[in-house]
Amino acid sequence: MTATNLLDTQEAAVIDVGSNSVRLVVYRIDGRAMTPIFNEKVMAGLGRDLSRTGKLSPVGADVAIRALRRFATLLEARKIQSTFAVGTAAVREAADGRDFAERVAAEAGLSLRILSGADEARLSALGVMAGAPDAVGVVGDLGGASLELIEIGPKGVGRGETFALGPLAFSSPFDDERVSATAAKLLAESRFLSERGGDFYAVGGAWRALGRIDIGQRRHPLGVLHHYEMPRVEALRLIDVVRKLTKKSLERLEDAAAKRADTLPYAAVVLEQVLLAGRFDRVVLSAFGLREGVLIERMSAEALSADPLIAAAEALAGRWSNARAFGRMLEGWIAPMFAAQPPAFSKRRDAVLRGAAARLADVGGPLHPDQRAEIMFDMILRAPLAAISHAERAFLAASIHHRYTKGAPNSSEAYARLLSEEQQSGAAALGAALRLGADLSGRSETLLSAFTVNLEDGMLSLRVKKKVAHLVTETAQRRLDYAAAALGLRAEFKVV
Repeated sequence: MTATNLLDTQEAAVIDVGSNSVRLVVYRIDGRAMTPIFNEKVMAGLGRDLSRTGKLSPVGADVAIRALRRFATLLEARKIQSTFAVGTAAVREAADGRDFAERVAAEAGLSLRILSGADEARLSALGVMAGAPDAVGVVGDLGGASLELIEIGPKGVGRGETFALGPLAFSSPFDDERVSATAAKLLAESRFLSERGGDFYAVGGAWRALGRIDIGQRRHPLGVLHHYEMPRVEALRLIDVVRKLTKKSLERLEDAAAKRADTLPYAAVVLEQVLLAGRFDRVVLSAFGLREGVLIERMSAEALSADPLIAAAEALAGRWSNARAFGRMLEGWIAPMFAAQPPAFSKRRDAVLRGAAARLADVGGPLHPDQRAEIMFDMILRAPLAAISHAERAFLAASIHHRYTKGAPNSSEAYARLLSEEQQSGAAALGAALRLGADLSGRSETLLSAFTVNLEDGMLSLRVKKKVAHLVTETAQRRLDYAAAALGLRAEFKVV
């Protein structure tokens, strides 16, 4: 039931048997892009007795086995050939963990890989770097029973360590002072945490729930958890709020808090002690983690050589059209228009964002013309894209919006609050360039190659071969004039 090599366009499943939950996620693989297409979780509580008995919960084990049997049946029905089942802290630490793995094999037909603490930390870090390849700092993955810490940077994954600091490692009820003291004592033994500063990348459902609370309290305009940033002072303020709330008060905050009301105070205090020990400047939430890491380690070097945002954009576009070839052609075709433009973010990031936008330029084609600009803006703003900040999301969404219309997105807080006026203008210019190339060629890479654009003395010059000059209609001329104006240039059309 398990294959080791992931292939383009296949589906692959990861089953994560954790201390608190058992989860199945099925992904569609497009190059290095991993798009979740099915996600199911059962709260089994395997590790709820671990701190007291040293063994897995008998009730939790029965619940987990039933869930795993269901997952195996679902995967067989979907004809999934690549399935990777992993067990984390509870199964690893329990005296009967090996017996449980054997039971999983016998009753569910699944081979459960029991991860060491080092493996769990490494895979979580690989997952984080899949979603943020430029990340530098420390990854922290908080599970039900343990906290894994691992360094990441330009050379990849570094040193890792594990601590018994998950909520299930503490007895109930919650005792602020006891949890703080225990976490502080254990983290003081870290080999690399001491006052390092920089970024802390937070992974795990409880920390993501804290992020959702912060998004609501700060009225952040984009409710996307991946790459949501909390400056140190804001994170500590949030922690101080959560640790003082009763379970009923937490349940009233929002759905994520209600589902984790019992564990949130523990998660908040552990995060506080991590921030104090590491003196981190900010917390960056990652929607990518262990499960994505499991898949990343099974991808080819060729797949991993692609930029993750470009790969995700191609995967998103591929659902609606055969736009991959045209997007690649369009990316190169519009590049000369931006050679002299001031960067919206940086020259390197702008180039990546143009590449992603080019691949998404035809996604809205099947939608009704009256609604597609707004629909595309909202969809791309919240799409499962990797390696992109919230401001870059807003920029990419706005550029695709402008690919279909001149006006700004209607009543969008994300557009108004996340982008400067210069970035808004840059998105409009990119959208105009995309519209010119797409409409001029009828979204055909063959026809697009018959046209070239050049910058000459403040002039945007469109050159076309004589045999296809008839393709330049009045509409195409208007597209050229508008693109030139958006770029601060004059327009010129030449037949060569």
